[in-house]
Amino acid sequence: MQMLKSIKEAYHSLPSNDLEAHEMHETAADGLTRAHFLRIFGAGLFASGAGLSANELFAQTTSDYAPVTDLKKVYDAWQGRFNAGDLDGLIALYADDVTYINPDGTELLGKAATRADYEGLLALKPKIEIGNRIHIIHQDIALSTNHWKLELTDEDGKIQNLTGGGIEVLRNYGDAGWLFIIDDASRSAS
Repeated sequence: MQMLKSIKEAYHSLPSNDLEAHEMHETAADGLTRAHFLRIFGAGLFASGAGLSANELFAQTTSDYAPVTDLKKVYDAWQGRFNAGDLDGLIALYADDVTYINPDGTELLGKAATRADYEGLLALKPKIEIGNRIHIIHQDIALSTNHWKLELTDEDGKIQNLTGGGIEVLRNYGDAGWLFIIDDASRSAS
């Protein structure tokens, strides 16, 4: 109810110029124009306190996870989210147009395909330990390698211990942090 009251107050307090007066006169029979309605509605939302700041709006359209701005902490964040089974948090570490090659060697493009692949793996409640982390940086791009040990219980209830390596390319997106743009988990990183 407060929002409607704020919209009504915003409508009556908007300054009127000749163009708006003409616009209102021309559309009086049909009601408000779409543009004028949106201005009034937006002003009412803002006045009622329902409006979002630019930072809040941006935060709602991106990840709810803090960006990883220190390259040396990317694998810590990845490992922690993976071990917690946090699919959303894990996928937040990937660029929208990521190229992901899973341990089987299948190349997947984009976050949605990467997410679907991890969803099946995380259902097995795996635990990973990432070691031998190496980062080579050129401007806003990093080539990173690692070795990993993975433990999971397969569908038959047997504990599986796997080892492998990863070769990744990350890009520094400034305030959005370091994100994987290529993740190849299919080969050993020697």
